[in-house]
Amino acid sequence: MTELVSSVADKIDRAVQRVTPFAYRVRRTGRRWMRRALRKPRSVSEGPNLLPLLIQALASFTKADGVIMEEEIDSSLGFLRYDYPEAVYSELRQLFRQALYEQQDLAAMAQKLGAQLGTERKIMLGVQLYDLISQAGLKQEQVVAFYSFMSQMGMAAQAIDIVYQLNASEDSDPSIYQHGASPLESLSFGPDGKGDIILKNLSETDRLMAFRYHDLILLKNYSGQNVSVRGRPLVRGGFCRIYPGQRILVGDQVLSYQELAQYFNAKKNVSLPQIFIRVNKDSDEVQLERSRTRESALRVTFGLNVRVKALRDVNAELNGVRLEAGTQVDATLEDRIVFHNDSELDLSDLRRRARALGGRFQLKASKSEYLVSNDPSRLEPDDILLSPGTSGDVVLKIFCDYDQRVGQLEVIEADRPIMVGDEPVRTTAQLKDGDTIRIDVGQILRCNFSERIIEEERNIIRTLEVNEVTHRFGKGEIGLEGISFSVTRGELVCVMGASGSGKSTLMRVLAGQLQPTSGDVFLNGQSLYQNLDGLKQYVSYMPQQDAFDEHLTIGENLLFAAAIRAPHLSRRDRSRRLEAKLIELGLGERRDAVVGSPESKVLSGGERKRLNIGLDMIGMSDVYLFDEPTSGLSSKDSEHVMEIIRGLAHNKIVIVTIHQPSSKLFQMFHKAILLDKGGRLVFFGTPSDMLRYFAEAEHQHQFGAELGACPSCGTTRPEFIFDVLETPLRDLSGDIIYEENSRGHLVASRRYSPDFWRDKYEAFRLIQDVKQVSLLQEPAAPLPVAPVQGKRLPLRWHDEWTQFRTLLRRSFLSKLRNRANLVITIGVSPVLALLIATLLRYSENGTYDFASAYHIPTFLFLGLIVAMFLGLTNSADDIIRDRPVLQRERNIKVRLSYYVISKTVTLGVFALIQCILYVLIGNSVLQIRGMFWIDLGIMFMTAMSGVALGLLISSLVADPKTAANIVPLILIPQIIMGGALIKYEDMNRNLALLYSLSHWLSEHPSTDKTIKSESKLQVPFVCQFIAMRWSYEEMIVAQAKLNPLTRRQDRANDEIQQLAPKANTPEQRARLNDLKDVLALLSGLEGRSAKEIDHYLKLVDPVIAGKQKFDSSLLRDAKGPITAEQLYVNQKVSDLISKAEMEQNDYRRGKKPNVFFGLQKRYSGCKFGVFTFDTSVLIASMLGLLVLLHWILRKQLEVVRRS
Repeated sequence: MTELVSSVADKIDRAVQRVTPFAYRVRRTGRRWMRRALRKPRSVSEGPNLLPLLIQALASFTKADGVIMEEEIDSSLGFLRYDYPEAVYSELRQLFRQALYEQQDLAAMAQKLGAQLGTERKIMLGVQLYDLISQAGLKQEQVVAFYSFMSQMGMAAQAIDIVYQLNASEDSDPSIYQHGASPLESLSFGPDGKGDIILKNLSETDRLMAFRYHDLILLKNYSGQNVSVRGRPLVRGGFCRIYPGQRILVGDQVLSYQELAQYFNAKKNVSLPQIFIRVNKDSDEVQLERSRTRESALRVTFGLNVRVKALRDVNAELNGVRLEAGTQVDATLEDRIVFHNDSELDLSDLRRRARALGGRFQLKASKSEYLVSNDPSRLEPDDILLSPGTSGDVVLKIFCDYDQRVGQLEVIEADRPIMVGDEPVRTTAQLKDGDTIRIDVGQILRCNFSERIIEEERNIIRTLEVNEVTHRFGKGEIGLEGISFSVTRGELVCVMGASGSGKSTLMRVLAGQLQPTSGDVFLNGQSLYQNLDGLKQYVSYMPQQDAFDEHLTIGENLLFAAAIRAPHLSRRDRSRRLEAKLIELGLGERRDAVVGSPESKVLSGGERKRLNIGLDMIGMSDVYLFDEPTSGLSSKDSEHVMEIIRGLAHNKIVIVTIHQPSSKLFQMFHKAILLDKGGRLVFFGTPSDMLRYFAEAEHQHQFGAELGACPSCGTTRPEFIFDVLETPLRDLSGDIIYEENSRGHLVASRRYSPDFWRDKYEAFRLIQDVKQVSLLQEPAAPLPVAPVQGKRLPLRWHDEWTQFRTLLRRSFLSKLRNRANLVITIGVSPVLALLIATLLRYSENGTYDFASAYHIPTFLFLGLIVAMFLGLTNSADDIIRDRPVLQRERNIKVRLSYYVISKTVTLGVFALIQCILYVLIGNSVLQIRGMFWIDLGIMFMTAMSGVALGLLISSLVADPKTAANIVPLILIPQIIMGGALIKYEDMNRNLALLYSLSHWLSEHPSTDKTIKSESKLQVPFVCQFIAMRWSYEEMIVAQAKLNPLTRRQDRANDEIQQLAPKANTPEQRARLNDLKDVLALLSGLEGRSAKEIDHYLKLVDPVIAGKQKFDSSLLRDAKGPITAEQLYVNQKVSDLISKAEMEQNDYRRGKKPNVFFGLQKRYSGCKFGVFTFDTSVLIASMLGLLVLLHWILRKQLEVVRRS
């Protein structure tokens, strides 16, 4: 039966597609756009998606031998998670588990995949399947299934090639491959002369092999070394896939995914960084050059290894070979060029600098077409690979005419505008000699056809220089004093020092958040604080405290961070970046875990720290500043966190503050900064130099501290540095002498003051500067600076929309996940409505009816109090919770207006739900009919006024407890001066200065005594600033004038007043009589039920509107025990309005005063209706508070400028 139903359904569906193909396509397109509008990940069971089929195939191979191993599952899920990031991982895992229990037809799956997958995807799937079966030991059943599956996909020959290459020796015969070339790129690692890349700790027989197909990289171990990948040992003969962000441990050496990719690109000859060096013979001063000049002495090319060629005689050696003109030496990154005065030049440091300068590509006479891309798999040998950091997909083609010195650019694929000069290019453009092609902000290609060179120029941060920075706080306390140092791209630097030594102050200065009192910070030679708007986006500062949303999951925090920091990226690119970062952070399995508070223990301390540092690492900054990223962590967690940070440093400037690192952590840094009390710099150099420096100081001054290093085992003891630095002063008996510090606490007196260590280091530094090679770099390309005043940069609407949408989603999800907020939203409002309405359900005549209900004005006022209260409490702590995130995102140009709007919209949604629940329940209990939308609108405006006030409070206080204490101070005046609890005629009017002045004038002898004094129903001046006064007035007047009965009576009466003076024609007189009949009918309308009266009221609407004549026969049966006035007109409300009308229309007054509950307001000679005026005041006051909030936040997040 099931098969029959399924068959019929398929036939119907095919018929629908055949008969109405357009409608079918429209439906599918609509679903796709709806999914994108709602930002839902693509479901794995949707449409033409082949993921379910791939999952079934992977599951079939996992269980092909009857045994399911953890390694096989890890391989399959890793492939799905990384290669299909747009899918929901939890759904992938569920479908994979389900497929393990089902019987699969591999032949049918292979045929279907063969028909729908392209050749490249088939090969990638084949490689992944072979990796999968290798995890189980290449059992016969799995190998047979693999060959059969690939054959049925039409890839039999490729399967043979893949298996042969993954198992062949390095020097295998390429002629046996189907196309005469191996399907996978390969790399070999071995000892000197035994592989493409030299690994010095490998023996003569040891070798590692890496294979790449597009961005899929496999590693095979042919050595007896301890090789570890993803925390699992890789046995001899075994291989596994390497994902972005992962590292390979080969003994004590570390290889990263990024390094493997760079080696593959170098072997493909699409990325060979090259740099020229000019050496001053007299001083050994070194200057780096992008291109060769007459003075160039050395050419250093970084490929699979390092090749140094001497262009002129240089008084230096490399690996024992003297660098004479024409000499060429192959070396590794660990080697150094040693000059005659024993000064050294590190090759790894040179490679970092060469990459920062950008690529320089020599065009060949035999090749006139070049592909340019950031994806190496799209390139052929000798094509142009863009430097790392280019986001999205870019594929260009450049045609070169060397004779005419011109070219042509073709844009094949790009997700951003490509510019030639100042002109955007959509398809093709002509190129002249010297033209520039702008790929992205800060990245251009310069075409030099005359010299057959294309140069890549990157405006990135290459150097960070601190020059004599001193900072003093308000009371003259010194935070930093004369700090100077320089850091280059690719260096990992730690800032050490005791508490109060100025580490965090230094980080804030470097981040552009605290302008020093004197001195400056330079990025590429440009002053940070003179060009702050243009340069601060290049710097990311990670504070010590957690700066993420605790109500979001790990994945959501990282995804939102990526969208805010890189809004120009496509959704797929952001998802790929998220997956790679989750793997790198070791948080892949916890991606769906809600972060929670530290007390909830959902995440460990190490996981919280990794998430905290990952939020900025997922962005695209050039300088990263980490403040105490390892504080409070165990030694293992600290090492894990530092490994992640170290991986970031290969192409960035990274500075980390750390109180006292362990020996292992200390050795991870390239440079170390040591600060002493008062922010004095007492050392800057390599960790080994620092230990050597203080060991010599200890020996020289005989402090008695233990040495800081063990020569036999190579370990270091960084705490030794602090033992020497803070050696206490002792008396003659050997006891420590104590003194009182600035806070009145007793501390050990130091033998040598911070000034002593600063002066000692300055002398040491001067000597070292004379000894060491002076490395001068060519001037950096200018970075974007602050826009000229009055000139606005064009907006990228896609980026603006992405940022606003992300802030809105983040705000809404955070509020939705807050359980306390949900309880208040869903529970408190209905409970208060039921409680208040039940207590106030009272009529003087005993039996309750709306007309004689005694407490309707009180209920309406209490409803507004509830709205104001809920608005205040919902928002009073929001900005307090977000402040660390706002501080963190201050450098990345997050628009505060978007943040304020997103907060307001989010809180408004929840306020609207609360108001709906309150009005529905309260009006139902008290039988307030026909006023739902009007009461809801006024109550919602009051709630939004409370939201704006709450956000303002939250921006001004530091903690939620203070905010909660301020809420009553705001709410109580609203209650007292709202006009219900204390009537204005009974209020002390001398509080109002303007009233007192007018009262004095009215009593003055010169005043005309015939004019009656001002009405007591006028609102005191001080109460005009109370939002509740306007909303309560509007609510009462609306209840009296906008209920279904009175509204129709007033409309009919207005029509009569307009028609009566000009009823000259028979039609006009008939219309006038109809209106009078309707008005008389409405005044005495009766019925048997409320529903019947509502029906009668709707019948007269066309008559009032003039669309039909009055037919009394339709209302012949309008009789019953219930009158319309009993249902809609409350006597207490009517009395308030009648009293106000009498006061306002008193003929004895010279002019009509603005009284409370008056139907009209007069200001500056203009007359306004009460609803228009009160609504305008409420909206204007709310917008004014939000503008004030925006100004306060902007001031709080501005850089602290020097006075």
